[in-house]
Amino acid sequence: MRKITDRRRLIRYTKQNSYRYSYRLFRIKFRLRIVKGIAEVQRYQCSQPFSSIPTVRDYFLNRKGGAGPMFFELLSSAVVGGLVGYSSLAVNGMTNDGRKIARICSNAGLSVKEQGKAQTMQLLRKSKRDWGMEYAYRIPLGLSFSDFQRRVENIEDGLNGKSYVDVKSFLQAFKTLKLGPNILRDIKGLLTEKKAARKEVELSYNGLLIVKVYDTPMTDKFDYDRGMLDKLKGWEIPAGTTRTQIIKHDFEKHCHLIVAGMTDYGKSVFLKNIITTLVAKQTKNVKFFLIDLKGGLAFNRFRSLEQVQGIAKKPDEALEMLTLAQAKMEERIDYLLRNDFEDIKEAGFPDRYFVVIDEAADISDDKACQAIIKDIARRGRGAGFRLIYATQYPTNETLSPQVRQNCSARICFRLGTGVASRAVLDEEGAEKLPLIKGRAIYKTDRTTIVQTPLIENEFINETIKPNIIIRARKDDDKHDASLIKGTTQRKHSLVIEEVGIC
Repeated sequence: MRKITDRRRLIRYTKQNSYRYSYRLFRIKFRLRIVKGIAEVQRYQCSQPFSSIPTVRDYFLNRKGGAGPMFFELLSSAVVGGLVGYSSLAVNGMTNDGRKIARICSNAGLSVKEQGKAQTMQLLRKSKRDWGMEYAYRIPLGLSFSDFQRRVENIEDGLNGKSYVDVKSFLQAFKTLKLGPNILRDIKGLLTEKKAARKEVELSYNGLLIVKVYDTPMTDKFDYDRGMLDKLKGWEIPAGTTRTQIIKHDFEKHCHLIVAGMTDYGKSVFLKNIITTLVAKQTKNVKFFLIDLKGGLAFNRFRSLEQVQGIAKKPDEALEMLTLAQAKMEERIDYLLRNDFEDIKEAGFPDRYFVVIDEAADISDDKACQAIIKDIARRGRGAGFRLIYATQYPTNETLSPQVRQNCSARICFRLGTGVASRAVLDEEGAEKLPLIKGRAIYKTDRTTIVQTPLIENEFINETIKPNIIIRARKDDDKHDASLIKGTTQRKHSLVIEEVGIC
């Protein structure tokens, strides 16, 4: 048995070396033929007018005898070289991303020992898609999907270890090259220019481990337009887009939402997306209690909407606003109890109240505010109240366990550390997102990386304009004072009267 094993090793070693030497010999011969071809091209150029420099395509079409022996010689060399090169790469398992992924995972420790033998993932099928390749694997007993999910970076780096060329675009550009003594330099420059984009990997599990290898990166900009509104139903809002579909968040299925992310990565834009979408789609049924603890600038354009019950900009104003929301919720719950309704759906109430808190970390140490927030998160669903809790400093202190437990949906933009990511998503990942504005992780019962919509302020103003209530300054002040008692009223106001001329 040992002699047979040694013989197999010798045969394998001989094949590897024969492929390697054959490929080296081909490269030398091919370079010699290229030099010979260039000399023939230069002789061809001397017979042409000085002003006309032919391209590769022109040369092959206009040369006597058509493409002729030179074209056949180059083509046959390329074919033979390709076969030799492919054979050499196949020995090392480099021609198939499916086998390469299995090798990467095995080297990364994703294997188990059973009866003294190492068991690794098995490739069952591969499918060509419009966006790239899809591979299906059976994973060894004892390993879970999360084990592979933590190794996504290893897989991506392994697949992109060596640069590769987009052959189709290279051949198209190769036809337009000018023939001359610098043809080899031009070809090298073209090879550098036509290097394909970095491959990206996405994993999922449905009984088999599905590995999707994308040839092109996800879009880094997803514009919100008028057509987006036509695609939404009920209480849906666009959470973002993947490479293949638009992901929608439904506030009837996932009532409460946590939004987190570092400054300037899209958190406030996403909140404006929610408010604008619901105002446009549920004009008569939506009401907002807005709390913006960054000074009120992000929500200021919504201040005069008929759907907005008020805007709080300071912690003391936030307590007043939350107290109003809680009182309204208590009133609704009492009505349901008196009339033996289980929830607002059974009662037939179409309206929903949204409590939106931006930069909630500023009131994380306010016990009164936190008690109301926890109450809304715990009891608000049946009464038609929805909590949107946003912060750029997520920790176990700023996100209480009760809020996290009752918020079944989270959308998380890039964060600085894995600890912050675990505070929001209960797992790491947000700290590894690319430095792209709007890129986020959307998590409900599954985790999806999305590019969130970019909604411009001009579009917001145009969409909400029909719902703005124009009040006199005095009436407007009374309206705010009735909602938030903590604000300081001005003593003097400029009053402009229209005077007719007879």
